[in-house]
Amino acid sequence: MGEATSRAGLYPRGFSQSVTWRWDLIPARELINLNYGRALKADIRASGTVPVYGTNGQCGWHDQSLANGPGLIIGRKGQGPLGVEWCESGFWVIDTAYFVTTLRPDLNLQYLYHLIKYIGLNHLKDGTSNPTLSRDTFGAQLFPVPPPFEQEAIARILGALDDKIALNRRMNATLETMARALFQSWFVDFDPVRAKLDGRPPAGLDSDIAALFPSRFQESPIGPVPQGWEVKPLPEVIDVNPSRTLKNGTVAPYLDMKNMPTEGHAVKDVVPRIFGSGMRFQNGDTLLARITPCLENGKTAFVDFLKDGQTGWGSTEYIVLAPRPPITPEFCYYLARSDAFRLFAIQNMTGTSGRQRVPSDCFSQFELAVPSAEVAERFGLITRPWMSKIHANIEESRTLAALRDTLLPRLLTGELRVNTATQAVEKSL
Repeated sequence: MGEATSRAGLYPRGFSQSVTWRWDLIPARELINLNYGRALKADIRASGTVPVYGTNGQCGWHDQSLANGPGLIIGRKGQGPLGVEWCESGFWVIDTAYFVTTLRPDLNLQYLYHLIKYIGLNHLKDGTSNPTLSRDTFGAQLFPVPPPFEQEAIARILGALDDKIALNRRMNATLETMARALFQSWFVDFDPVRAKLDGRPPAGLDSDIAALFPSRFQESPIGPVPQGWEVKPLPEVIDVNPSRTLKNGTVAPYLDMKNMPTEGHAVKDVVPRIFGSGMRFQNGDTLLARITPCLENGKTAFVDFLKDGQTGWGSTEYIVLAPRPPITPEFCYYLARSDAFRLFAIQNMTGTSGRQRVPSDCFSQFELAVPSAEVAERFGLITRPWMSKIHANIEESRTLAALRDTLLPRLLTGELRVNTATQAVEKSL
């Protein structure tokens, strides 16, 4: 165990037995107490700003708190991963989770958050049908306990990285909301046309953009649409599963379904793999998950991660959408993200319950009001920088997360001193 001493207990998961610890390893039962949450069914929660946590993280809101913040919440039962959450404000914990209080004044709660999140909880669960994290089992887990000033410094370093990652996530959510709202306004609700029809200047639009929209509607098979816009079946303007050349045995970028995003458009990992059969795609395409529950969770991806001229491939559970003029890649992507499009896809699913799929030929029945080339291109010009920023933020967050995950175990063992870690973080932020 090196220089450190330890009491009998469970060795920290994720660390080699040969690690030289600079800090004592102490059983959790001597450090913290796990407090049971209290039942709070969704139908009796009052509207409010107090986050409610369960075994997998936040699961709602309420108007009263069960515990004061800042606080640490950990999951207690269930088949899936148990959550480890940090909340700055007051919060409520339901009866499938615990909230943590310290038994010693020299313990930094935020340090414990990072420590428990790294070591994990799932290996401590007991049972099979509804595995549970018991107090006794958790109490046997050994935790390294550095001096208070070291705990504070470690929490500050890791917290700075987490804060920047959280800021990027919030920024991306805002940009995604803006883009989807603009698509809804221009291409679903036709707000600029309605405003001009009423004699009002379209809200929030420069005069040159407003001039691109007509001032009246025309009747169509799908109801009133802007004058001059044609209504066409989707496959006439967007290729569904277009032909792409990729020979068997070719090594090409592969995207696994699990790496499809549900928020934002950037995928997690693309790896080279020998092509045998699957859906093929190129930059500018949109990938849509066609199997439940992936579609219901909003899994879509915008392909902007390939080298010029490169073809990638993936699961046959994708539908590939490739826009043709006047439809732009950005229009195609946010069409796939729109509520109306996803509802149409879900309603056309076929197959057995739980494994239903969207047949690609159903989109011949989806009729689309096709905007003018000028309006479609202007939407692309506006949203393209937002999508680029979303992508850049996700890539930065991945880099920061990798740095955090590299620093954390070395800080926990005492191998890396906080001054060195602080310098590394300051260079990255």
